[in-house]
Amino acid sequence: MEKRWILVIDEYEGVRKNAINMFNGYIAGLVSYVLPIKMVGELSEDDIKENNIIAVGSVNTHSILSSYAKLNLIDVPSREEGYSIYVGKPNKEDEETYTIAIAGYDDKGVLYGCMEFINSYLGDYIHRTGYIWGESHYKNILERGLNEFKCSNYPKLKTRAIWTWGYVIYDYRTFFENMAKLKLNEVVIWNDFVPFNAKDIVDYAHSYGIKVIWGFSWGWFAKLKTKLNEICSEEGLKQIKKEVLSVYDKQYSSMNADGIYFQSFTELSESMINNKPIAQIVTELVNDIGGELLKINPELHIQFGLHATSVKPYLDILRKLDKRIYIVWEDCGSFPYAYRSEVVENFEDTLKFTEEILTLRGSDEKFGVVLKGMSNLDWGTFEHHHNKTYIMGTYNKKFIQEREVIKGKIWKIALGGWIKNADYYRQIIEAIAKNGENSIVQALVEDGMFEYKITLPVAIYAETLWDPNIKSEDIIYKVSKSPIVDNE
Repeated sequence: MEKRWILVIDEYEGVRKNAINMFNGYIAGLVSYVLPIKMVGELSEDDIKENNIIAVGSVNTHSILSSYAKLNLIDVPSREEGYSIYVGKPNKEDEETYTIAIAGYDDKGVLYGCMEFINSYLGDYIHRTGYIWGESHYKNILERGLNEFKCSNYPKLKTRAIWTWGYVIYDYRTFFENMAKLKLNEVVIWNDFVPFNAKDIVDYAHSYGIKVIWGFSWGWFAKLKTKLNEICSEEGLKQIKKEVLSVYDKQYSSMNADGIYFQSFTELSESMINNKPIAQIVTELVNDIGGELLKINPELHIQFGLHATSVKPYLDILRKLDKRIYIVWEDCGSFPYAYRSEVVENFEDTLKFTEEILTLRGSDEKFGVVLKGMSNLDWGTFEHHHNKTYIMGTYNKKFIQEREVIKGKIWKIALGGWIKNADYYRQIIEAIAKNGENSIVQALVEDGMFEYKITLPVAIYAETLWDPNIKSEDIIYKVSKSPIVDNE
């Protein structure tokens, strides 16, 4: 009788617990029986002799993974979020016994190793045996010989994020689960008012290794209801500071989140207000309010969302912006900064500008970008929710399914541009990664029903962030076959 498979783990808490659950969700259906699971400390000699082992965990705490490391079957990078995978026969003299080994450097490394196995092995290597067009080929595929596979990797960029308004996250749980499947680890959630269930949202995101950055206005919405020259007067700026400090204290200071993000009045085509450069006014405002917040909480992580359109002529002024605060650039030129993925005119200028601002305040620049070309709000139906809290992300499945039918048409438009122009995006990410791994890259993925399905553009975005040195066509080839990506 052929050996059966058993899943052997060393920990079942927190991020690891969710990693195992998602992993099991994919592999349990690849056998004709209920897949058993055991903690490694409870494993008997008979278990080892009689079964094929799926070992998931850490080399330091999982005896089987430790033995595989000594045999050089796995080699876990000593880097955050790193992992190593091995599929094959651990004992070459035993032709009947296979193993699947997934080892992570840390908890997120275990999670991402599990996801990489699903994306790479289940999406490709496992289907390289047999007659792939036959229906039987896709049934119980762990119960036949497996192709050997080895992979060790870690991310070339530490912060791989999504940016979105909060009220268009319709199911925050599946939203974060899909982020984890793509190895994304940070979300910026913008609101007019903090969600009623904000603490639950943060806790759930953390359980998938995702940091939460709450976004709110430092005068961004004021331009919609007040004249700009009044906003940027001495009195107007004082009022903005008062409101920001109050909002932070009352809404966000106790939320156990991982930082804050803000925008001010830079989303403009003009570059001067009251005969002063917008760059100067906003630099002084950010240094004033940011400095005050950092006095209150010296460990506070702050991201300043800056639109290039109003400050390009005055970059020298921005060099004076507090170096403790990240500048997250937006609207820096053509795709991938443009809303439409087919807009690639003047790309060389866009790349040159990106390279210029990468070290605007020095070699240790706290740099970030928001990239687009996917899904965004319907501004024709938008309305603000000032002083109105709400429960975020608990819509019913029927609503989500029906809304996805509408949004699916938008993704089809975006998809063509992403396939055609993916290398323009890759070049931007490659330039950012060359400057160091600490930059922040965010993608605008809002109101696109990401909680319902993972589309190809988002998968291309995420996979390129992991390693922008891989050719775009190879990334597209990989993610288009992934079991987690919906190509329809």
